[in-house]
Amino acid sequence: MDIVSGYFATQRLGGFVPSIQNITLADDWLQPPVTMDSIELLDCATQFAQRLHIHDTGLEDLLLIQPCLKNWKAVAEQSLEKAHRNISFFSSGSTGPAQRYCLPAAHLMTEIQFIAEHLLPGAAPVQRRVWTLVPAQHIYGFIFTILLPAALTDRPEVLDGRRRMLSALQREFRPGDIIVAVPDFWRQWVKAGQILPPGATVISASAPCEPDVLQVLQEQGAEIVEIYGASETGGIGFRKQPDSAFSLMPHWRVEQNNLVSTFHSAAIPDHLQWLDEQSFIVCNRRDGAIQLGGTNVYPDEIAQLICQHDRIEAAAVRLHGHQLKAFLVANTPIQADAELIADVSAWLAARLPALHIPKHFSVGVALPRNSMGKLSDWPVTPVVDYDFGNGQQ
Repeated sequence: MDIVSGYFATQRLGGFVPSIQNITLADDWLQPPVTMDSIELLDCATQFAQRLHIHDTGLEDLLLIQPCLKNWKAVAEQSLEKAHRNISFFSSGSTGPAQRYCLPAAHLMTEIQFIAEHLLPGAAPVQRRVWTLVPAQHIYGFIFTILLPAALTDRPEVLDGRRRMLSALQREFRPGDIIVAVPDFWRQWVKAGQILPPGATVISASAPCEPDVLQVLQEQGAEIVEIYGASETGGIGFRKQPDSAFSLMPHWRVEQNNLVSTFHSAAIPDHLQWLDEQSFIVCNRRDGAIQLGGTNVYPDEIAQLICQHDRIEAAAVRLHGHQLKAFLVANTPIQADAELIADVSAWLAARLPALHIPKHFSVGVALPRNSMGKLSDWPVTPVVDYDFGNGQQ
């Protein structure tokens, strides 16, 4: 279901996106209220088949016969019963073709076995549950909300909390629950003053979470499990103390700049500072990506896209807090700053998911550079900044 919903969110930019409920209940996605067209159906079905490697069993054509949740679930189950050697995941593809990463199922199960046996507390006195606050088509969500519950001996129920207010979640959470979320969620949870039940397990991944945020959760009685990994590798390291280094998961060994396990190998996606052979600190991405809301975002690629706007001569994009900011240089001084920003923002809304669109804009006659001519940071101020998040200058 997350695969289909995620497809619409990225492909119908600025247009109608059917709700999860509509996608779930519809008997035919070609009809209202979902209203897939034939090209969308073929494209979405292809991505679905590629992720689960349904083409390995020759059942992919069945996805086109009756496009609905019930049929696609049946096709996936039938295919996985015949062959389940590999699972694929895709990068965000925000400004270019999405990259596909194929991981052996045996590699993922090795990780799951370690997590289940060594990182999670034993079964709670009450029936524990897994709460998901992340989409399952991304590798983090797939591992912790699909593979992990199936691997645990008590087979916990999986509950979706993504369309719930924080106050409602606080009422629903109970001791023993495993809560899977990204750092953005935990920041909001702490900022709002919400309280976890004692004995809950906090799972956080996709980017390092601030130690002070995790410390608050620990003080509420939660068990912390922070995972470091990537789409092309799965989990790489873990830590259970907010201010400690990450420990390398035991199924990996490092050979030069590569990670090697029994079933899989991949380049290390980030610059890491190794403290010894088994512990490290994450520095920065090799590919220039940053993490927002559990998704890889590429500021340089977004800046390149902005430069394709017919009124923009140059642009720069950087992280500002937990959002993006952009500096714009217009190719003509005719348009007022606020009008230019509104124009660029609306133009981006038709080309990028909302998370990838800068929320703070500044306009100048040239990109900010230091004395060496290198691009430098710029302040976000009420005078020159237009915060498109609330539409006020």
